[in-house]
Amino acid sequence: MRRVAAALGVQAPALYWHFESKRALLDYMTEAMLAPVAKKLAQPGVGEPWWPWVEHSVEAVRAGLLAHRDGGRVALGADLRRARALGTFADRVTEVLHGAGFGLADASRAAGALTHFVVGRVVEEQARPNPDTEGDIPFPTLGAAMRERHAAGTTPDDDFHYSLDIMITGLRTLRNRLPRRT
Repeated sequence: MRRVAAALGVQAPALYWHFESKRALLDYMTEAMLAPVAKKLAQPGVGEPWWPWVEHSVEAVRAGLLAHRDGGRVALGADLRRARALGTFADRVTEVLHGAGFGLADASRAAGALTHFVVGRVVEEQARPNPDTEGDIPFPTLGAAMRERHAAGTTPDDDFHYSLDIMITGLRTLRNRLPRRT
């Protein structure tokens, strides 16, 4: 808050003249970060499968948040009534999944999971320790795995896409279990 106020040339308490709370300010900052992303979220093309669209959309939100220092932390816990661009993302994902055959409630659950995943993942990426010391943790198997990934040249992008692939594969599996619409 002090950095925002300093950038605007005011004292931190003056921010509350314009925003009802710190959360409201963070929500509007989330909106500013993701508005360009939300403007580009079109529906999948005719005949295009839903899962590449979901993957591309999640990647776009991630890029929008990573483009800003602490973007993930700012968006964490956002109120979608103010952080409308993030709400647009969740709404479009819900709409696309519902159109793909998921029930509306399940489509919204999946959209929520993807929203929480991308925001949480960005928080983790932006708080990531030095990769050289990442494996120096008091958990032997996890530490060895992290050292192995680091030695193999695994990047945060690789880790993100691996996790996103797990989520999309899970959604595709769930979708394939649904009765076919006629």
